[in-house]
Amino acid sequence: MFNSLVNWRNWRLPVKLAAVLIVPVFIAVGAGVLQIHSHMERAESYAALQRLVKVRSALIPVIEGVQAERRIVAEGSGPQALQEQIKRTDDARTALRAQVAKTSLSQVVTARMDDVKSRIGGLPALREKTGDVPGVIKEYTSLTESMLDVDEVLASEFGDAALSRTAMGLHHALHVQEQVLYQQAVVLSGLTRGQLVTAEVRSLVESNVKLGYIAGQFAALATPEQLSSYWSFFNGPDIEAQRKMLATAVLHPTSDAPSTGTGTARPKPLPIAASDWSKASGAVATSLDGVVTGLQNDLRDTANRLRDETSDQAGAASAILFASLILAGTIGFVVGRYLLRSLNALRRSALEVAWHKLPEMVATGRGSTEIDPVPVDTTEEFGQVARAFDAVHKQAVKSVIEQAGMRANMRNIFVNLSRRSQSLVERQLKLMEELEKYEEDPDQLANLFKLDHLATRMRRNNENLMVLSGGDVARRFHRPIPLTDVLRAAAAEIEQYQRVMVHTAPNAEVVGYVASDLVRLLAELLDNATAFSPPHTQVSISASIEAGDIVQIDVVDHGIGIDPEALAVVNRRLEAAGEGVEVQVFREMGLFVVGRLAARHQIVVRLDAQQGKGTRAIVLVPAELAPRREESWESFRGEATEHQQQPARPMMSGPAMEPESAQATASWFESPAGAPPPPPAPARQSPESARGFLDAFQRGVQRGLPDRQESR
Repeated sequence: MFNSLVNWRNWRLPVKLAAVLIVPVFIAVGAGVLQIHSHMERAESYAALQRLVKVRSALIPVIEGVQAERRIVAEGSGPQALQEQIKRTDDARTALRAQVAKTSLSQVVTARMDDVKSRIGGLPALREKTGDVPGVIKEYTSLTESMLDVDEVLASEFGDAALSRTAMGLHHALHVQEQVLYQQAVVLSGLTRGQLVTAEVRSLVESNVKLGYIAGQFAALATPEQLSSYWSFFNGPDIEAQRKMLATAVLHPTSDAPSTGTGTARPKPLPIAASDWSKASGAVATSLDGVVTGLQNDLRDTANRLRDETSDQAGAASAILFASLILAGTIGFVVGRYLLRSLNALRRSALEVAWHKLPEMVATGRGSTEIDPVPVDTTEEFGQVARAFDAVHKQAVKSVIEQAGMRANMRNIFVNLSRRSQSLVERQLKLMEELEKYEEDPDQLANLFKLDHLATRMRRNNENLMVLSGGDVARRFHRPIPLTDVLRAAAAEIEQYQRVMVHTAPNAEVVGYVASDLVRLLAELLDNATAFSPPHTQVSISASIEAGDIVQIDVVDHGIGIDPEALAVVNRRLEAAGEGVEVQVFREMGLFVVGRLAARHQIVVRLDAQQGKGTRAIVLVPAELAPRREESWESFRGEATEHQQQPARPMMSGPAMEPESAQATASWFESPAGAPPPPPAPARQSPESARGFLDAFQRGVQRGLPDRQESR
């Protein structure tokens, strides 16, 4: 058991995959990411709450400043004290604006804050109203209430349970403090006048009821520690004195109360000293300041603590996740390195077999059946795959050797069949030549001509079969052949030779070992041109010498043409045929033969679109394969013409042939522009003259040279 665990390279593949699979990593990453994301979201929410705490901390001084201005106006402390307080209030307003500007607030808070800003903007005008003290107190109170509404909305933004109770408790404490300070201002205003009015007494009663209600709400939300702090500040002689004086002020007759007697005496002034009231109510407000400050500190400290805790939790989760990834990565690296090495060994062996060993065996057709095994020596799944690949390799080598032998046999069969068929065709051509010599009937002689060309086409098919089989044809020339005769011989190789117009070629000679292949190449192009063009049109073949003494041969038809995409495909297949790439031999045997013959002698063949209709085949023969001739071949032709007495035509005029065919065939030997036209043919040629021409033409085509034949 221990050896099995130590020798982990021989574990089965499921065990290795179980060790490498990242199930624990996925679990750790998934859970860790979710947890980290949750912690980060909570930390961000606490950071947002911290910003709200700062906004509330900036708002409270503004509330206190407005309350202080209200108190100064109520007790009539004078303009200097008011101006000093106004400066402190304006500074608090500036700090609030700065804090709000850098804090993202909700739409509700923003709307309430905008309302407060607009109302605070009316403070300068309110501060000028020093005559109507009760009205000024009322407006100050309204502004304070609006700011407390903003504070309530801010408190509602604290959705966390650990913060919402403290945030709302702070709001209630501020509200309690506002009621105490409002009562202070109203009573001070009445003491300044001597008595309170009925509306002021009513507002004091309402304020006292509201204070008790809000204090009850605070007690319901506050923690025991906060409640203990509240009662410690809210009990004592000052609060008792404030309550007694407030009760006295409320119960004392008001200045606008209806008289109960017959006299007109006004009510006595309030039996309360202004200094005593200010001292008692101020002490209560100061005690509440301690409660508010404590709640603010609790709120801020709790938000900071919660944010720090969530940040620490996110950091711990990140550290655990990172450690898990490191551990999983180490295991994956160790096991994965072995897997990669095994796979690379299999890959290198497979590519070596596919790219080098098997192609070499296919090319040579021989080789040893012994193979080099894949260098993976383990007994687990990768070792089993390596042994399976060795078995496949051995079977592939065996199949390659067998297939190579079969291909060689088939190639030999095709070559032998082609040669036998070619031998029969040659005998058939000789027999037809004998028949043509002794045929007296011109019509029958014309039919023999057609059979002769069909047999020539059969011979070319046999030669194409030999080219496809990788063999060589027997027809070879041993001396240079004039380029003009090469073009004529190519035209004579096709069935519709009457439609071919051979233009006079420049003085150049094709080397002997290339001439026969060039004839077959051009014959295939001419055959293709006549097959894909209307029967009434002509196909022209011409040659010219271009830069670098390269001979360019053009085969032009006026057929249906080829669209650009198909033309590009055909040109690629022409090149691929020379490289031995598989093509559609049955449908494109001619193109394959053209590509093979062109590649054999570095001849370039391509097809171009002809202006208008038709296709143009361009054949570029290197200069070393078709050098210029020093002696003009026309002199030799002239000598032949003198002995023959009339131009050679592969057909007879008259009823033996159709006029259109006669005209198309006569255009083979068109004279260049400006040359005198040949003498007209006689109305009817005798059988002896026709036989003489055919003998000369056939022998000249086979040798690549024209024969001179005496006219009979």
